[in-house]
Amino acid sequence: GVWVSGFYGSGKSHLVKMLQYLWSDYEFPDGAKARGLAKLPQAVKDNLKELSTRARRLGGIHAVAGELKYRAEKSVRLELLGLIFKSVGLPEDYARTSFILWLRHEGIEQAVRAHVAAGRDFDLELNNLYVSETMAKAILTAKPGFANNAAEVMSRLESQFPDKSDVTDTDMIDKIKTVLARDGKMPCTLIVLDEVQQYIGDSVDRSKDVQDLQEQCCARLGANLLFVATGQNALA
Repeated sequence: GVWVSGFYGSGKSHLVKMLQYLWSDYEFPDGAKARGLAKLPQAVKDNLKELSTRARRLGGIHAVAGELKYRAEKSVRLELLGLIFKSVGLPEDYARTSFILWLRHEGIEQAVRAHVAAGRDFDLELNNLYVSETMAKAILTAKPGFANNAAEVMSRLESQFPDKSDVTDTDMIDKIKTVLARDGKMPCTLIVLDEVQQYIGDSVDRSKDVQDLQEQCCARLGANLLFVATGQNALA
């Protein structure tokens, strides 16, 4: 992992945001790419080129960036998963993303989306997953044997995809692999966590949670993963 420190307003967030775009070589609407526009030292250009070369062999390139927000009802593992889910266009909520992944596994996602979209907004129905009769009927249409009626579908969805305040390390790693892996390979992935020191505050427990999070991800997902975090003070 890499720690970026500096006083308030010194440009930490801007620096890591630029790193995110250079890492993935962000393409603008006019076709220009971040690395081609930036004036970079030759050594940095060489390293970025080497990154792309390795990425072609290892499953591509991906970048995740955001802030961990302290919420008593959500663990740091769920906060990280929310950022990763969002980076691939999935809901930040663990239960809703688990539901979408189940639809994909069953091969009925497009059918369910199309059925819901015929009369309702899919995202709105997804937010009301446990009480959405429209979503329940769409599932019954795409997978008739799932339940006997819409009420039973809603009950099963609530028990199968419950809201959670935490998940295990294994659950977290499995979900990361599921949403990021390409053809069984982890892409060269950058995870930027801004203002981590602000998230930790004076909590020893949160400090330990962040440390364990980083160690578990790097140990179990391999060298294709790089964490970059920011804070106002240097690490002691």
